[in-house]
Amino acid sequence: MGNGGSSCDAAHFTVEFLHPITAGRPALSAINLTADVAMVSAVGNDVGFAHVFVRQLISLAGHGDGLIGFSTSGNSANLIAAFTKAREIGMTTIGIVGMDGGEMAREGLLDHCLVVETDSIHRIQETHVTLYHILWDLVHTMLADDRGPLKAGAPS
Repeated sequence: MGNGGSSCDAAHFTVEFLHPITAGRPALSAINLTADVAMVSAVGNDVGFAHVFVRQLISLAGHGDGLIGFSTSGNSANLIAAFTKAREIGMTTIGIVGMDGGEMAREGLLDHCLVVETDSIHRIQETHVTLYHILWDLVHTMLADDRGPLKAGAPS
């Protein structure tokens, strides 16, 4: 999840799991909470923009799931609200943020907070891309032993 340019990072990260382009990597479940424009605009209009991700977590998430949020400032109220709900649900939480980490780093809501300490939005976003590609690779590396080898030529 994320807002503005960070929503684009959320979309890109989700696609990496759903449609991995690296040979032999299986597709893994992921949901981009910014993708459903009707949902986001309905919740934003009816109950407020701070709830656009929370409402989705209530119906889609469960204990043991993970939630990753991107924010260049770390101060996005809707991400903070979603991380609060994620804690209640029992999800693992990761914030990928910039500047000094903002409220996301200070609130104690995150299991892991990766901070790109610069005030340059361009450098933050460039580094976020690198960070989530590394995270994607780590997930696949950690799961490799449990999944076994894929058959040659099988779709991933």
